[in-house]
This record gives sequence, structure tokens and C-alpha cells, in this order.
Amino acid sequence: MRMRLCTSCVNIFIMRKGFLITLFILVLSLTGLKAQSEAVKRMKRDLEVLCADSLKGRGTGTEYELKAATYLQRSMEETGLILLYPHPGQDFSIVSEEGDTLNSQNVVGIIEGWDPLLKNEYIVVGAHYDHLGCNKIYINGKDTMQIFRGADDNASGVAVMLEVARLAKAQSFNFRRSILFIGFGAEESGMVGSWYFTNRAFQHVEAISLMVNLDMVGRGVDGRDLHLYTVMPHTQTEALLREVSNMPAMISPKIHTGDYYPSDHRAFASLGIPVILFTTLLHNDYHSPRDVPEKIQYNLMEDISQYILNILKIVANRDVMLPKTPLSSQGKQEIIEDRVYLQSETDSRATFQKGDEKKFLEKWVHHYLKYPSKAAEKGIQGTVIVEFIVEKNGALSNFKVTKTVDSLLDAEALRVISVSPKWRPATIDKKPVRTKVTIPVEFRLKR
Repeated sequence: MRMRLCTSCVNIFIMRKGFLITLFILVLSLTGLKAQSEAVKRMKRDLEVLCADSLKGRGTGTEYELKAATYLQRSMEETGLILLYPHPGQDFSIVSEEGDTLNSQNVVGIIEGWDPLLKNEYIVVGAHYDHLGCNKIYINGKDTMQIFRGADDNASGVAVMLEVARLAKAQSFNFRRSILFIGFGAEESGMVGSWYFTNRAFQHVEAISLMVNLDMVGRGVDGRDLHLYTVMPHTQTEALLREVSNMPAMISPKIHTGDYYPSDHRAFASLGIPVILFTTLLHNDYHSPRDVPEKIQYNLMEDISQYILNILKIVANRDVMLPKTPLSSQGKQEIIEDRVYLQSETDSRATFQKGDEKKFLEKWVHHYLKYPSKAAEKGIQGTVIVEFIVEKNGALSNFKVTKTVDSLLDAEALRVISVSPKWRPATIDKKPVRTKVTIPVEFRLKR
């Protein structure tokens, strides 16, 4: 016996079904929005802890940098990462210009890959957690504490790194290779932490397929404000970034095959390891007390964390590692009288006024740079990359533009750098050596 449904019953059924489908889609959307807001809350919490008064700017070698390291360790453990080094972390020492010995540490957590063979190969996601600390200034007859909170530089990078770790741990079954999450110490003192990790502490550097560095990623509002730098052209890395950018709902950052500024990726790049620097670029609050949490844009940071997660999924599951860059052939050699070393190859890096390349840009280059009027009239702008050698006596020589923008801007960049005061030369085994330094000189027209 066949049952027949009247037309009105069918219409009611269809209407109810359509309502249920609509309701289901709405619930899914609200769930996604809730998950998104939770990610932002987590990153905001991480960033505000690192910028709190109690950490006083996380100065290199201070008890406050150690407190920040302890927070990173606790966060990684709560996420389910395995710490490779017990408290206080992968520790190392720095001898300051005054002869004092400062202690710092890298915090290293791992998500082990599931493949029995490929788990012995690695992807590194890193961000430095130290900053400039604090000082006292005299205002209106009173001593006032001035804290360099470093919200963008680089609490933002640490917050994204920790969020990527949470996302990756929840999907650890997706990774054949192992993922290392590293909070680098002493970056502001010459990128010592990353140099120590690659040149002294980690025995499996040759097994690192890719290094992702997060440094100042909190001042952009959409994908166009995010810039990715590979240091040098690398076909497979560029293809990887295009593949991720073309995924549904992914941001589309600007991809560059050069470098922007010195940071922890340099130690890896100098060994031929493919690297990607994530940054929303320098700004007027850089290295000032004005770099505060209230100016951070968290939505783009969440997009960045999803973008990096997709990078990890692809690289961790390739049948072979990403190929090394040509720099891998420049292994360490015995000291040769006239050889020119990379900064990362030396025991003590070449420094400018007790600081690194960032300080040279801030205190000398950007201070004395003059925008050529003809270039300004034509609206010409961009970043000129200049390479030079710090000689054994600290003088600069062999100036060369390795990335040109315009002859006017190139000439001005060379002029400012060529009249620099002497640097303190790099050393190996306490002997001064010639060192190659590369500087990005940025020319930007104000709107």
C-alpha cells in the first residue's frame, strides 16, 4: 500500500528542512566566531603578560628576562609541548662591553613528528622574547621609571608563536616531521640566542628544513600589511608561500626575496637553511616607550597563526626536506688572514656603539639620512640593501648596493654608511676578523 503526501505537507517539510539547514549553518558560523575570539583572547593575554610592569621591559640578562622565559616554559608545557631543556632553558652567557657576564636562555619546546624516520628532521618556529628593559628619567623634579614594554617588538611575535604551538599540538597527527618552537633570548644584544642555538647547542642543525621567524607582527590590520622575507631567492620557499597564499580564506602577504632587518633568522640563513621572516615592518614607536599593547592589532595576528599552520602542514609532510640555499657551502673554516666572515660565524659579532645592526640603523643611518629631493618629487621610495665589510680595526670598507631601488636613493644610502664612525670588530678566538654586514636602508615618503 503506497502512502501519498499532500502538496501542503510536502511544502511544510521543505520549509522546515530549509529552516534547520539555515539554523545549522548559523550555529557553525557562530562557533567559528567564538573560536576566533578565543584565539585573540589567548594572544592578548600572552602579550599583556610579557608587557606587564612586573617584567620591566624584559632586558637581556636581567631577572625580568628570566621571568619571561619562565612564562614561555609554563605556556609550552600547558599546551603539551615537550621542553628540550629544563628550567631555566638552554642557557648561555654574554660578556658585555663593560666586562660583566650576563646570563640568558632560549626556551625550546617540541612537537614530535609521527613518522619514524622524518621525526628526526625539524621545522623551527621562533620569536625573541627579550627587549630593552627600563631606565629612570628625571621628570618634574622626580625620578620616573621608563619601561620599554616592546609590545610589537617582540611580544607580538611570541604571542603568535605560542598560538601556532597550540594549533599545531591540536593537530599533531598531521606532522611527519618534528616542530621546534623557540623563544630566543638576547636578540637585542646581537641575536646571541639564535647564534648560540645554531652554532653551539643544537646538534642537528643540518636536519632543519625551514626556519620561520616572527619579529614585530602586531601593527598591521590586513594581509597587505604583512611582509615575508626569504633573505635570498629560493624557488621552493617562494612556491610554498604562493601555495599557502592561494588557499581559501588565507591572507595574501607581500613576499620579498631579500631581507629587511637583522633578526634571529639570520643565524639560520647563514648556514643555508631556508628562512621566512614575518613582520609588519618598523614604525615610529620602534624601540621607544610608546610601543605598548594598546596599539596592537590582534586580528591579523590570528590570520598569521593560521597562515603559519598551513606552512607547517606542507613542509612537515614533504617526502624530502626543502633544499638548502647556496649559503650552505660556506661552512666554517680555520681563520684565514684576509677571509671575510659572516656575523653568525664569529664568536663575538661586530657592533656599533655597543649595539647590533638595528642600533646602527636607528642611531646613525636613519638619523643622518637625507631624502634626495628629486627622488621625493618623483615619488620614488623603497628599501636599498647595502653590504659592507667591518675591517679588523673597526673601519668600514667595500661598500656595495646588493638591492637597488634608484640611483639617487642608492647613492644616499652609500653616502651615509660610508661616513660611519668605526665599529667594534668581530672576533674569533679573541682575534679580530673581517666581517660582512648587510643593512636595509628604507626610504619611505610620508602621506
